[in-house]
Amino acid sequence: MTRVLTSGPGFVCILVVMILIAYWKPAIGAKGGALHFEYLSECVVALIFLLQGARLKHENLTLLVRRPVGSVVLQAGIIFLPVLWVKLGWAMGLIPQVLYGSLYFIAILPTTISSCVVFSSNAGGNADYALGHATLSNLIGVFLVPFLWLGAFQAGSTWSFLFLKILAVVIIPCFAGWVLVRISKKLKDSATKEGCGHIPMVCIAFLVYLATCNGLSMTEKNLFWTALVEVVPYCLSFVLLVHLSGWIFAIRWSKSKEIQVSHFFCLSQKSLATGLPIASVLFSENAENLFSITLPLFCIHFLQLFLGTFFLKPWKRRVQSEENQL
Repeated sequence: MTRVLTSGPGFVCILVVMILIAYWKPAIGAKGGALHFEYLSECVVALIFLLQGARLKHENLTLLVRRPVGSVVLQAGIIFLPVLWVKLGWAMGLIPQVLYGSLYFIAILPTTISSCVVFSSNAGGNADYALGHATLSNLIGVFLVPFLWLGAFQAGSTWSFLFLKILAVVIIPCFAGWVLVRISKKLKDSATKEGCGHIPMVCIAFLVYLATCNGLSMTEKNLFWTALVEVVPYCLSFVLLVHLSGWIFAIRWSKSKEIQVSHFFCLSQKSLATGLPIASVLFSENAENLFSITLPLFCIHFLQLFLGTFFLKPWKRRVQSEENQL
């Protein structure tokens, strides 16, 4: 079960099951239902970031110091290349207003650690370098995602309230987890166990369930499938454009094929693990907005995993061709 959970396709299957269960009886997981008491989402999010902070390893960041300029540019590209596509699509009238906020939120998310590293490793890239960048991206994302979202979409009075909420539920638990494992060897040993790494993924699946229940409780069930069909083309276009710009950036920026692979997968993957918990905090008072974020975020997570597998062989051939020339 644990191997299925930690694999990309396996986790997607679990998310699909959660959505189907929510579709079956949404009232159970909707706010006020038997499985959704007050502040439950906030507690789940705090647990996720407490464990994320506990498992954070600064050793993963050491490789980035050797390439400071490239590291800064890549971290900027992870955010601003997707934002550029979303802004262009909206300015040209290709993205409807109702989806603009959702796609913008997904665009500012950090890269996902698991699939980024696994894809880089399987394609012959430098997995340690990818892990370092993915770790840094998620560390920065805890602060940057709320800042960019609140600065662009929230009024001043709401901004201060939501920032305090993000501070209490996301930033402080993350920092507390990092500190606790450094003052207690017993906690450090527990945090590094394989089973502890699965808890955030289970929590994320549960947040998907709660968000879907809330969304379905506010609308008719048949409208769920209509909404899904409507967002898929935009999600697919987003994923294709992010992969395209990631490919161009990777080839142009570095001469090393191994580093190119790591750059590409860092740029082409968006983190559900960071995005959904932060969205659950930002939109905890508005179930409709949370559902409007969750649905395209889930679609993009699925599509980027699916599309990423098609790039494994082309990148591996590029790496092997470089090795043969040496």
